[in-house]
Amino acid sequence: MKLRPWMALLLLPVFLLGGCNTQQPREIAAAPSVAKPVPKRMDMAGELSHRIMPERELVRDPYRYERTITMGRVPGVRLYTYDSEGRERPVGFALVNRGSPRSNPRGLRGKGPQREFLFQFPDRAREETALLVSDDVALSGRYSHDNMFRELYFFPRRQLPSLRRKGEHFEVRLPTGEPVIFDAATAEVVEGVLQAEPIDFNNDRHVRKNPRINYQGDGLVITVAQRGEAPRRAVVWGQKKRAEVRYPSRYRESCFISPSLLWDQRPKRGDTDPRLTWRVHSDAEVFELVEARCGWNLDALRRGAAPVAAGI
Repeated sequence: MKLRPWMALLLLPVFLLGGCNTQQPREIAAAPSVAKPVPKRMDMAGELSHRIMPERELVRDPYRYERTITMGRVPGVRLYTYDSEGRERPVGFALVNRGSPRSNPRGLRGKGPQREFLFQFPDRAREETALLVSDDVALSGRYSHDNMFRELYFFPRRQLPSLRRKGEHFEVRLPTGEPVIFDAATAEVVEGVLQAEPIDFNNDRHVRKNPRINYQGDGLVITVAQRGEAPRRAVVWGQKKRAEVRYPSRYRESCFISPSLLWDQRPKRGDTDPRLTWRVHSDAEVFELVEARCGWNLDALRRGAAPVAAGI
């Protein structure tokens, strides 16, 4: 049969497709995969065991409130960390008593009541280094009714709080460098310069006492306490509050001053509540304020304010 021109036009696509199908597609070799190095997690137990002086005087604003809370990386410890300049650093650790024969017997009978000892040092700075003790009596289920708070600020602040496991105990070093020994299983204080009385489970929240933690060391301690509110406030529910100052190795009686002398009570522009940051930043300023208000001589504390030697 003679192929007419119009028939050739119809068959042209068939020949073209057939020619394409005869050639196998080329395989493009995949680029060899390069395993990204997994960043090594810091040995937090080892990091916490070192006695290190504060790295700066004041907490920088980017790190004032940033922190990550984890459990399990240091057995028996609630760990607080942050990322600073590409490196994870510890900025606090907590020991939690969820039930013990002496301090928290109700916690042994059921879940709920607990006492937490939080040793904080935000931004690894001297400014906010403190021990925050909170009791949750778990009686009513209401935060403002059940949670009792006490904050303790120790001077001179010679080091960041440190923690070491020693057999069945944790040895914590306060900012003064003095030791406090905790039972590792129950988080009860068993020895050292702190004495902790049992949780007060009084059903009447108005007479229930905040955590009773007594300091018996050679330094100075400033404490504030409150139920269901920030203890550093100078006025709570219309009532003026007081900060207690103790120097037990030299003066038997306590001295009381307004928290407004220590913490800024005024909200900054854009804030609805005050940040309650320190007004006196250095140990020297704190000593001058206490001497002026309490009439005490703190020369011995000034002489002992040198930082501890680095190490464990």
